[in-house]
Amino acid sequence: MLLLQGKGSALRPFAAAALLVLFPGSGCDFSFSLSVVSDDVLPSASADVISDPATDGSVRQDGAVVTTSAILCGVDVAAPPPFPEDRGFLSFPLGGISPGAFIESATVTFHVDRVDLLPGSADLVLTLDHVHFGDALSFSAFSAAGAPVRGFLSGVRLVPFPGTQRVLGDVVPELQADVDDPFLRFFQLRLTGTGGVAQIVDGGGNRAGGAPPDRTLVPVLSVRYRW
Repeated sequence: MLLLQGKGSALRPFAAAALLVLFPGSGCDFSFSLSVVSDDVLPSASADVISDPATDGSVRQDGAVVTTSAILCGVDVAAPPPFPEDRGFLSFPLGGISPGAFIESATVTFHVDRVDLLPGSADLVLTLDHVHFGDALSFSAFSAAGAPVRGFLSGVRLVPFPGTQRVLGDVVPELQADVDDPFLRFFQLRLTGTGGVAQIVDGGGNRAGGAPPDRTLVPVLSVRYRW
């Protein structure tokens, strides 16, 4: 499932459960709820994981790496020639999800803060790959091996918009593969833009054009699972 919306409605939380624990971390947030249905059913849990601002960000084709501002995806004609491409990265900590858990549902939500099209482009197409780049974002992530995210196979078509644009997509198979690997610490995605440049709010709430940070717009991985 893929859904694109303007900033009209807030993220809908999962149904309430019996126990809620908050885990503040250095630069990342995680919420967790647990509900035991019966002795014969595996316990069910839900989690909302915010992307880690220390490991998400942008990598430019010429080697520049930025993790402290809005995430750039695509080619910006306002930049000096030769207009190098930027690719964006989202990185969600997996520490709060039980290794080997069965993923019932998983959705990634992020907000596109600004879109600038190349001359002659009708829209910007944003595509997502499932990648692994580890505990630090570096230039190697730009061309690291990856696989298209099945929930975003058709891409996301964006045009300039006066407000933020919310993008949602299903990531169940990709997250399940990572949760099945006990050595992975992050669920990570690469975003590529064609036809212009998109700026995405990062895990610190950093926005385009120097706008004040907004924590309500940060990328979120919403998960329901059993273990």
